[in-house]
Amino acid sequence: MALATLFLAFLPVLSAQPDRFSTPACTGPGRELAARSTFLICYDSNLRVPVWTGYELTRERIHGSARRPHGFQHDYGLSGVSAYDSDYRNSGYSRGHMAPAADFAWSDEAIRATFLLSNAVPQVQAVNQGAWSTIERAVRRIAATADAVYVFTGVLFEDEKQQRIGARQVAVPSHTYKVVLAIKGDSKTMYAAIVPNADVRGEAMENFMASVEEVECRTGFDFFSALADGERSLLHSQRRMILRTRIP
Repeated sequence: MALATLFLAFLPVLSAQPDRFSTPACTGPGRELAARSTFLICYDSNLRVPVWTGYELTRERIHGSARRPHGFQHDYGLSGVSAYDSDYRNSGYSRGHMAPAADFAWSDEAIRATFLLSNAVPQVQAVNQGAWSTIERAVRRIAATADAVYVFTGVLFEDEKQQRIGARQVAVPSHTYKVVLAIKGDSKTMYAAIVPNADVRGEAMENFMASVEEVECRTGFDFFSALADGERSLLHSQRRMILRTRIP
């Protein structure tokens, strides 16, 4: 955590506060912490994907109208090996946003940053347009009634044999996850979801419900560590539904 805090101290001031309650660690071979517009990325050059992204979302920013770029671009700002668009072509996988474009449509610069491939992972199309999209919309609904929400999104690699795509061997995650801390006045609530990177159409949302504690156990990351220990322990163990629905 100390390394991440030191890094952030030298970054340009962000207009949002993704690190308000601290960020997960971004250490180890091939990993680098990068700021892109108003979100943070922990990029793993060995996997060629972000292992997590983090940002703050407020109700004022959920109704933007900035135009979506036509496609993803290579992120030349990274120091290590990273993905190119050609790695995804004809792979059978879509380019799955970790920080969603719709959460950054309040600014042309911000939405363009979400279309850097440092913010994408190989994702099954049915998940991208179904379960994952449903969860992203649910987070925006939470933000609409909160003072602010803090969102971390990332990947799990739990398959026995790891699949890779493209010339640069971009790793395909077995799952994607999202953890959310919502603030409203003095009240705090946490939400979490873990979604298999597979065709889950027709499954109930409750199958993807998780606690932040479970995400921590499966990722090895520590979320929202700046919260007081007692409060954090209680919130981390809660299993709250982001949305009760079936995936279309």
